[in-house]
Amino acid sequence: MDDNKNKTVGLSKLDLEFAILRWWLMSHLAYNYQRMQAGGFASMMGPILKKLYPDKPEEVIAGLKRHMMFFNTEPRWGAVIHGIVIALEEQKAKGSDIDEMAIVDLKSSLMGPLAGIGDTISGGLYKPCVLGICLGWAATGSFMGPVMFVACMLGYDLIITHLTIRKGYKLGTSAITSILEGGLFKKLTTFFSIMGLFVLGIMVCKFITIDFSWVPVLGGKEIVVKDLMNQIVPKALPLLITLAAWKAIMRGVKVVYVLLALFVFALVGGALGIIG
Repeated sequence: MDDNKNKTVGLSKLDLEFAILRWWLMSHLAYNYQRMQAGGFASMMGPILKKLYPDKPEEVIAGLKRHMMFFNTEPRWGAVIHGIVIALEEQKAKGSDIDEMAIVDLKSSLMGPLAGIGDTISGGLYKPCVLGICLGWAATGSFMGPVMFVACMLGYDLIITHLTIRKGYKLGTSAITSILEGGLFKKLTTFFSIMGLFVLGIMVCKFITIDFSWVPVLGGKEIVVKDLMNQIVPKALPLLITLAAWKAIMRGVKVVYVLLALFVFALVGGALGIIG
């Protein structure tokens, strides 16, 4: 039998759980401009390689070298790659005909697409929604704001990392196809997009405090424009300003120009006593 084949080796559920925990802890602790997340990946794989090659330190060294190559993805949803790699390394140690460069190529080919998926869900949808809700609490002086934000982010990171690594390990190279064809990504983006719109509406009402201060006199009677507009469309001015800024940005106007326009509008409107 080939010395490289060892059908008795294998990983337990506890080995996988510890690998998940190591990646969760190490994914952001070993960044550098040369290899990005490779240090964290190698730290996760080290004990696994030692378990798979107990009497072959040269195989452990070779494995650590290939996992110290450049790697960078969104660390939560991208952790599907880690589960797949663990499964491939286990099969390789058992004697399957898996070339080590195939493992490296798989990591390189998947890290970009999964970074796009993960950044969309985590950075573009989930985090802004949670932040918008928690900022509302924090603005009122409630200690629940920062506490809930930390709890929601840590819980999200740990749960998603656990689920994705286990999914990748269980399904192997078919994990990506299963996730995409199963519609999970579409369902999550739709859910967080709708939730984000609700949060945005709340933030417009709560944090954009500009309103009409103009009080004209008609027929000897003061007309409070602010109260009149709020009876027709509550918070109409904050809504109009938000929509105008969004429309300008969507048309390609630079953010700095939008901010300057808002500054001039506020300055002139305040000086004339129209808004306040």
